[in-house]
Amino acid sequence: MADTTGRAHDALVDVKKNAGDLAVKAGDKAGVLASKAGDVAGDLAAKAGDRAGDLAAKAGDKAGDLAARAGDKAGEFAVMAGDKAGELAAKAKNSDLAGKAGELADRARSTMPDEVKDAADKVVTQAKNRPWVTAAVAAGALLLWRMLRRKK
Repeated sequence: MADTTGRAHDALVDVKKNAGDLAVKAGDKAGVLASKAGDVAGDLAAKAGDRAGDLAAKAGDKAGDLAARAGDKAGEFAVMAGDKAGELAAKAKNSDLAGKAGELADRARSTMPDEVKDAADKVVTQAKNRPWVTAAVAAGALLLWRMLRRKK
């Protein structure tokens, strides 16, 4: 019996020793695996950072291209609007109404007293020099006249 107990005791000591060795080996393996996992995570983070930088650069380039296209389109529309305005102005100058208005203005001028003709000439000269101011004053006068007529 003593022999069996001795063998069991020796087997238990061997198992404990093997268990300690296995624990040390498992700890070493876990350390190696954790180190590899850290290296892989670092590599992945670096690749993700590079990819994010590339994508941001591409997005910036796209935004610049879109802004340039929008500017080009706005320029084209401005040119088209300017051309159309020029055409309309040419039509207005060449129209029969402009000629008739000139004739009526000449008739009215011929019947005016000299003082009124001089004042009218001054106003016409200023209107030719500053057409936008004249247009604004005329528009204001028309609005005032319209408002006064509505009240009645």
